[in-house]
Amino acid sequence: MTRFFITGGCGFIGQWLTKRLIEEDHEVTIYDVKVDRSIMGETPGVKIVKGRTDDAETLTRAIRSARPEVLVHYAALLSATAEENPQSAYEVNIASAWPLWNAARSADVANILFASTAAVYGPSAERAREDRYHVPSTIYGISKMYGEMVGTWFARTYGIDFAAFRYASVIGPGRGEGGASAFTSLIIQKAAQGEPYTVQVPARAQMPIVYVKDAVDATLFVHRNIKSLDGEENVFNVPGITPGPSAGQIARAVKRKIPEAKIDFKPDEKISKIVDSWSRDLDSERIRNAGWRPSYGSLDPLVDDFIGEVRSRSKEGRA
Repeated sequence: MTRFFITGGCGFIGQWLTKRLIEEDHEVTIYDVKVDRSIMGETPGVKIVKGRTDDAETLTRAIRSARPEVLVHYAALLSATAEENPQSAYEVNIASAWPLWNAARSADVANILFASTAAVYGPSAERAREDRYHVPSTIYGISKMYGEMVGTWFARTYGIDFAAFRYASVIGPGRGEGGASAFTSLIIQKAAQGEPYTVQVPARAQMPIVYVKDAVDATLFVHRNIKSLDGEENVFNVPGITPGPSAGQIARAVKRKIPEAKIDFKPDEKISKIVDSWSRDLDSERIRNAGWRPSYGSLDPLVDDFIGEVRSRSKEGRA
């Protein structure tokens, strides 16, 4: 059994990760501004502490009390919200990183896993690689790049095992409407729930995606193998499907499964601009060379599983 401490653990990826950890008999403490169990359910063995990541005193106290061996940092303002509230994005995504890493160090945390993003890359016709210099074009991407750099410095300076995951757009049941990339998930989820959905980007809009089950699997794969990985290169692109499908392709895949699905397109200029600022193709050679492969590396099996999960959860009374 390993003790995990997850900031933002009541969020979309955090709840899926928690489900998996509890299934594997680990101990989980979640630190979040909200209490939400809509994905993980009333999972025994999970402790939830309410608090903000920019409240260093409360956060430090919670980490020391939990005595985790692994810190997973998911808490952040997402892309669209961050662009609308850059000061809040700075406070939550950037200014809190140093106190958090320092609190982990003082509590003898052995391993930090950091949720970065493909938004650290700007638009490019080339495959985005971890070892090529890039300048993020959004405050969200900038904040994640900062977190990576500070985490890498702490690893090099204090010997903490650190890894950052540049996730593609993570899609799956339970993802909310926050973030400019949410359309990649909501096109499928809304149709599976029998609800109409208006996509806020053009049908041509394209980005790499990764199913949430694969995102969790990649995270835990690196955690389990981190001692054998090169610590100076523990930043990983995590795509499931790359180059990414377009919004139109996702909609057509859904309609093959749910012909009556009501999906239309009404692009929002701000959302479309953010999406267009991101790379469409992530190189996954580094994590593949480490031995990981996605289980959902093509669109139709992913859509099938996603729809099945939504409908199963609806029968159980969860969104």
